[in-house]
Amino acid sequence: MARSKVTPEQILREAARLFATKGFHGTSTREIADAVGVRQPSLFHHFATKHDIARTLYEYDYARSPGLQGVRELPDGAPPSVEFYHSVRREILVEMTSAYDLRGLYLSALIDEPEFRQWRMAYDAAMARSRAVIEKGVADGEFVATRVEVVIEMLDATINQAVRWSGDQRDRSMPDDVAVVALRMVLARPSRIPSIRRQADRLLDAAGTPWPEALAALDD
Repeated sequence: MARSKVTPEQILREAARLFATKGFHGTSTREIADAVGVRQPSLFHHFATKHDIARTLYEYDYARSPGLQGVRELPDGAPPSVEFYHSVRREILVEMTSAYDLRGLYLSALIDEPEFRQWRMAYDAAMARSRAVIEKGVADGEFVATRVEVVIEMLDATINQAVRWSGDQRDRSMPDDVAVVALRMVLARPSRIPSIRRQADRLLDAAGTPWPEALAALDD
């Protein structure tokens, strides 16, 4: 028997799951309503269209991601190595702790469709900022001389892998472990990794946004 009431969060959760398994275009609003346990009019009371559901999921991810927003959590002047390390672990944490399965949004061509151009631009801008950090690290001698585009593609793949982990991987050490592997890939002197980690944590503490508080999200 269909439930008489449903919350937007329930709709988003079931819709995201269906988008991930069947694809956005392969999922109907009727299937979403059935998964939640309501009739379609109840679904449309919260979201007028399937595109509205996807936009809300993109907005959710954007609101949680400093990288997508272009927000720098570290102060100006932080070395490229520290900036790179922290940005990677932060984005891994964001995707790992998502309340929704976002594979259907990012691991498909959906984000390239005109309706979602705003989020494609935000993602591309985040990658461009990462590219600038890597280029500066190479210029400063912190990073090995390498093809920056290769590093960007590997970074993109790493973040997409974290999207796959959403809801399944709750290991508190995972964001740091992934960031260390990514840093080792570009750092000219890998022996500096422990000091880079400490410097990132000190700068966050000084800014009033300590990393342990961000990690606490894994326990929610």
